[in-house]
Amino acid sequence: MKKIIILLFIFNYIFAYSQEGKLKWFKGNTHTHTVLSGHADTHPDTVAFWYLDRDYNFLILSEHNQFIDPKSINLPKKRRSDFILIPGEEVSDYKHIHTTGMNISREVFPQYPNELSTIKNNRFENFKIYLMQKHTDSIRSANGVAILNHPNWNSGASAVDIAKVERLHMIELYNGHPDVNNWGNDEHASMEMKWDSLLTAGRKIYGVSSDDAHFFQKWAIDESNPGRGWVMVQSKELTSNSITDAMTQGEFYSSNGVMLKEIIKNNKVYKVKIDVQKTLKELESPLLVGYKTEKEDEGYTIEFIADGGKIIQKSKGNSAKINIPSGLKYLRAKITYSRSLASSNERFFAWTQPVFF
Repeated sequence: MKKIIILLFIFNYIFAYSQEGKLKWFKGNTHTHTVLSGHADTHPDTVAFWYLDRDYNFLILSEHNQFIDPKSINLPKKRRSDFILIPGEEVSDYKHIHTTGMNISREVFPQYPNELSTIKNNRFENFKIYLMQKHTDSIRSANGVAILNHPNWNSGASAVDIAKVERLHMIELYNGHPDVNNWGNDEHASMEMKWDSLLTAGRKIYGVSSDDAHFFQKWAIDESNPGRGWVMVQSKELTSNSITDAMTQGEFYSSNGVMLKEIIKNNKVYKVKIDVQKTLKELESPLLVGYKTEKEDEGYTIEFIADGGKIIQKSKGNSAKINIPSGLKYLRAKITYSRSLASSNERFFAWTQPVFF
């Protein structure tokens, strides 16, 4: 009996040691609103519980120019332990420039110049660049990380303007709000085209997906409801600092429906594997909104995309691997699932972060 106890102790020690430092996947949302914004419909406690109740691991209550201390949120005492609130704020300014301050230590104020005439006359060489830079630096001064939100919303920001902002390393590639023009319009290129322009220009920029939820009481395709975009972060532990550090290092992927099982990337090879079971479970949600297309074959497509947004490899199936050619600036992967509707199809995506060379 004594030998058995000793052997069990050794086994448990070895198992615990092998798990220490092991990376895990955590699901989270970096952009959502509460009744405090004045144009959302639900109290912060209830908003946080919505994500807790749906197996998210972390959430930022990113209110417009208001810092919500996570300690002020009341969550059930008897709840699962793998859910945290990361402190944050959506710094919101003139010219439709909004930036999430992730993991900030205090409130960050909007950056209006003192003289309103300066705004009206646009005396700055480019006022949007000025605001984006001010947001980024002010968020950094509050010990946080900046995520430029919905660059295609209204007048938004062009890739040329974003490229001039220093120390900005994350932008919203996908935003679940119905009015933000993720796929482009007459005024804006698609967000993927903007992202590839920035990457081709040599900017180290990662693409974030969020839902930008405002309404938790009324549900419709044309409402900004929760659960339409999220990030999956690979981190050693579930803490505000660990999640933030992982995202700043590109250790995450973004999704509006497709879930991945494996991402392997280095200077020689890039490999992705889809988690089909988890994807189908996510797609059971009536909240998701896909990108509508004409009728096409159902199934998964994996594309490897490099300089200039060029697709250098494309394949069907649940996994794909590429031996990385020499001479590239970057390489990323886009995974698409297309499902059939009555008279059309709709596509859902996962976007992995680029490898830089």
